[in-house]
Amino acid sequence: MLEPIEGILTFRSEGNNLKSSRDYSRKIHWPGNSSACGKNNSGVTIGRRFDLGDRSKISALISLKKSGIKKEKAAAIANGARIKGCSAYNFFIMNRDLIGEITEQQQLNLFILTYDEIKKDVERICKDDFTIKKYHPDPNISASLAWNNIPGKIKEVLVDLRYWGDYNPKSRVCLQRMAYAGDLKGFGSVIADRSIWPSVPNDRFKRRVDFYESN
Repeated sequence: MLEPIEGILTFRSEGNNLKSSRDYSRKIHWPGNSSACGKNNSGVTIGRRFDLGDRSKISALISLKKSGIKKEKAAAIANGARIKGCSAYNFFIMNRDLIGEITEQQQLNLFILTYDEIKKDVERICKDDFTIKKYHPDPNISASLAWNNIPGKIKEVLVDLRYWGDYNPKSRVCLQRMAYAGDLKGFGSVIADRSIWPSVPNDRFKRRVDFYESN
C-alpha cells in the first residue's frame, strides 16, 4: 500500500485498505452510527479524512481533480460537499457503490494535499502573536523561529491533533509551552495522559502514544 513520507501517523489512523472493513478508505464513507446520525456532524469522507462536510463543491472538486481523480468521478464525489449528519449518511448509502473506488495513488495525492492544509493551519496557530506571547519561553521571539524550533516529532503529533479536532485552546494550555520549548519528554507525558484526552478513541490515542514513543 502506498503511504506518505510525512504524516504516517495520521494516514494510518484515518482508515485502512481492507475492502471488507467499515474503515476502508478508497470509497466514500461516513464515520458514525447510522442510528444516531442526527447527533453526528461528520460529512461524507473519501480517502484518509478528506471530509467534504466543511468544503464547498468547487474547492472539493479542485482538490479531487488535482489528486488525479477523473472529472466525472470527482464531480460525483464533490456532490457530497456541505452535507453533514443524516444527510451525509444518506448520500453515502446511495452513492458509495455508484461512485466506486479511487486508486491508491489518488488517495495518497489527496492525503498529501489535505495534510499540507492542516499543517499550514497548525503553523499559523504556532506563529500567532497571541499564542507566542502566552506560551513561548521567549515572548519576543520571531514567529518563524518559534515555528522552526519545534521538533519535527512534536509537529507531526500537533498536526494529527488538529486533524481530529484535538488541537484547540483547551489542549494548548497543556502542551503548547512544551512544544515551543522542544521538551520532548514533557510533551510525551501530556500525549500519554489519558485523562487529558477523554473523547479520543482508544485506537487513535494508542497510535499517537506508540508513534511518539517509537520515533
